[in-house]
Amino acid sequence: MKRLLLCLLAASPVLAFAQGSQVNTQSQKAVGMAGAGSALFIDETSIVYNPGALAKMEGNAISVGASAIMYRSAFQEAGSQDVHHTRFQISPPVSVFAAFGPRDSWWKAGIGVYTPYGGGVDWGKEWPGRFSLTSLSMRSFYIQPTLSIRLNDKFSVGGGFVYNVGIVDLGRSLPVYGSDGREGHAELKGTGTGMGYNVGVHYNLDDQFAISLNYRSKVITKLEGGDVTFDVPQALAANFPNGKFDAELPLPSSFNVGIAFPLSERVKTAIDASFINYSIYKELAFDYENNTPALQDTRSAKKYENAFSAKAGINYEASDKLELRVGGGYVHTPVRASYVYPETPDNNRLMAAGGVTYKFNPNWQLSAAYVFQKILKRTTTNAETQLRGAYETNIHAPGISISYAW
Repeated sequence: MKRLLLCLLAASPVLAFAQGSQVNTQSQKAVGMAGAGSALFIDETSIVYNPGALAKMEGNAISVGASAIMYRSAFQEAGSQDVHHTRFQISPPVSVFAAFGPRDSWWKAGIGVYTPYGGGVDWGKEWPGRFSLTSLSMRSFYIQPTLSIRLNDKFSVGGGFVYNVGIVDLGRSLPVYGSDGREGHAELKGTGTGMGYNVGVHYNLDDQFAISLNYRSKVITKLEGGDVTFDVPQALAANFPNGKFDAELPLPSSFNVGIAFPLSERVKTAIDASFINYSIYKELAFDYENNTPALQDTRSAKKYENAFSAKAGINYEASDKLELRVGGGYVHTPVRASYVYPETPDNNRLMAAGGVTYKFNPNWQLSAAYVFQKILKRTTTNAETQLRGAYETNIHAPGISISYAW
């Protein structure tokens, strides 16, 4: 081996998109409409979806939510009848939001702690792509203090500073063998930080029709002093020394547009579109503390393209206490066919969702939702590893949140 290519998942929007890692579950109300609702729902989760809408809240609120993301992917190598599946596991992104300020005031402040990117995948050590990846766990925690100002009854603006803490744990097999035939293995663990911002504008044309504009900046997360550990035959240990590594993970910016309007007195529609700047993810570079002829600093091409998504949903007020909602969406992948990796074997995807909110009293309410994502089957040959075959992925994500308003 002249060099070791250890590729790490960087984005995606995302529950990334690239997507397989992007987690859009901060608001269970929006999840129930497949991610639509940035112009419709005015509550503490607007800290994420549109900070400009926060000032239009009448009172204050705090909410806690969590989802159970179940990611199942299958791979069939070209020329083989065997189908390899990822092991079942649950990734539980959580979120906490609080909004506070004088009631019916011109301003509102808030803070959110949430997981915009994250997930896990475990292919095991027997599948054909084990030299690319055996397992991956990734979490990105955003901390966002926010301030929102209502300029008049119709127009409000807001923004928040974003501080990110990213945690990554990646493993892959190595094509080196002991006397017993056991393959080597490498594991990378690291924690990185980055900064960005989230700004938004919310405008009501009248009491019912609303427009939302939101921009979320890119966040360059720098991993410094991560740990790399090798399990190789003793005779090769000098070529694969344990040590440290540095890397950068670019999380892309996005521009989001949403509209909301009524179909009847109790039925409202929301439509959202997002344009995501995944093209910043051109390569992934690793700088290893200890270099050897077998372990060199690496640069792995990604060449992502910009992506977009479209989502729409309907919210039905069945009674003063109960709201029901459904939604659907489409996401266009940023991953070119020759750069599909097993961390996120991505392709264009379809979404279907449903949800419910029940108001126990004027203070307490509970929301629950479920979204299903179908990543379309994709046959590809990776330009770097030459692994050829077909990937197919389903994602199930039930979730629940509870909020208290005063």
